[in-house]
Amino acid sequence: MHSTAGTFAAVLGTLLTAHQWADHCWQTDHQAAHKGRPEGDSTTTPAQSWRAMLGHLLSYHAVMGGMLAVVVVALALRVTMAGCGAGLGFSALSHGFWDRRWPVARFMILTNSPKWARTDQGRYLVDQGQHWFCLWLSALLVVLV
Repeated sequence: MHSTAGTFAAVLGTLLTAHQWADHCWQTDHQAAHKGRPEGDSTTTPAQSWRAMLGHLLSYHAVMGGMLAVVVVALALRVTMAGCGAGLGFSALSHGFWDRRWPVARFMILTNSPKWARTDQGRYLVDQGQHWFCLWLSALLVVLV
């Protein structure tokens, strides 16, 4: 018998691992370069940007969904299809939002980090922090819905 806390830990560990693997190993150079359509980038049309984003989100969540399914079956976790759908759906929406890049920059300015926001490292680390926070929320949804 699994506790809710144990199920949450297994789901969260899986989502965070899937994030690291899918976001860093399965994302193409093209997706990474064009999904956010940075302001002032005249080489990427909005349609190209959204296609790159959609491709990234589909491959990312295919990896995540597959890994989650393996853990649910292998550990006989008591989660529902609705919970898995809610968690993965929230992940897709939040991941796509933060990957547009401007929300990260805006968040950093609002939290009084304008200098850090102008660095590649700062933007990357805040982007990853936002993804991890949203994956924590996704894990709650998987377990509680």
